[in-house]
Amino acid sequence: MNIAIIGSGLTGSLAAISLARKGCLVDLYERLSDDELVNRDRSYALTHSSRRILEKLNIWDQILPNLISFKYLNVIDYAINRKFKFIINDLNLVDRKYSSIGWIVEHSKLMNTIIDIISQNDNINKIPTSIIRNTNNYDLIIVADGSNSITKKRLKTPSFGFDYDQVCITLKVLLRGIESYEAFEILTPEGPLAILPLGGDMFQIICSQSVVARSNNLSLSKPLFLDYLSTVLPIGIEPDTIIGDIMEFPIKFSLNYKLHCGKYIYLGETAHVLHPVGGQGLNLCWRDVDYLSNIIVLPIFRKYTFLVPMIYSFIRIIDIVSISILTDSLVRYSRSNINVFFFPRTFIFFILKKSSLVRRFILNIMTNGI
Repeated sequence: MNIAIIGSGLTGSLAAISLARKGCLVDLYERLSDDELVNRDRSYALTHSSRRILEKLNIWDQILPNLISFKYLNVIDYAINRKFKFIINDLNLVDRKYSSIGWIVEHSKLMNTIIDIISQNDNINKIPTSIIRNTNNYDLIIVADGSNSITKKRLKTPSFGFDYDQVCITLKVLLRGIESYEAFEILTPEGPLAILPLGGDMFQIICSQSVVARSNNLSLSKPLFLDYLSTVLPIGIEPDTIIGDIMEFPIKFSLNYKLHCGKYIYLGETAHVLHPVGGQGLNLCWRDVDYLSNIIVLPIFRKYTFLVPMIYSFIRIIDIVSISILTDSLVRYSRSNINVFFFPRTFIFFILKKSSLVRRFILNIMTNGI
């Protein structure tokens, strides 16, 4: 099967590797250079669904030295002053043997590894443009060029979306009073705030803030911003030094009404863009890749390729919609009127703290999808 992939970010590149290893001939179209693809200052939380996908592709062991494992995920609701903790035993039996709830990896290290793997695969031909001259040469065309996809706009594929009245601020900080193997998801009236381990005493902080709060905080010098952080971090955790620059980006929600258009298939953020709460973004994108690869390998679909886009869309829609609703609900929960929802929120945290069955159910969705 001849396949074109538009976009060689983490989703498009993984799709190229997965399909090439299943015997497909892949032309990978990308207008950016490898250096431009690598040089992005961000980190990802990988869940067990991504671990399984990388294991199937024999990539897991190659990136493992670059991963930072976390064994605890602390969830705190500042509005009601309640907290609980996900632990290893909240995972299903298969995942527990890895002794990790999840892993953090820096973009540059992950992208470098994947680019090296692509360069060694004879079934992948990388083409330095995003324009396909003759689409008739391909059985399928996979669109993975991000949320601002030119191809999707050209095909006029409709989507539902909106901008959150927030921005995401992210920075690397040296912290004291925190273990190197624990992560935090904190619900604040301004929006969710995550603390992710990067090794030693370095952590990535990802916080959602209103546009007004963002204007005030980003006008601060680094010493004053550290003072601000000390007021929003959990008691006992002290910020020491900011490493590098403080970054920001807008937050939006987008979901295609259709995951395909003819023989074009939308993967990753070309199909869905979520709020960063819970770190679901990349894991959901890679599950797109895995499901598509599993479909293409079936003999019937190699013969009747026109069925692949429809079957893919049918299979993926439940997971995508469910995770989209879950992440959006967490944001709205975090920012809800505390006077109205005090007792429901208190009850939810009581159940989560006391019931291992409920924690296992929720953590399974977060780490494996639906």
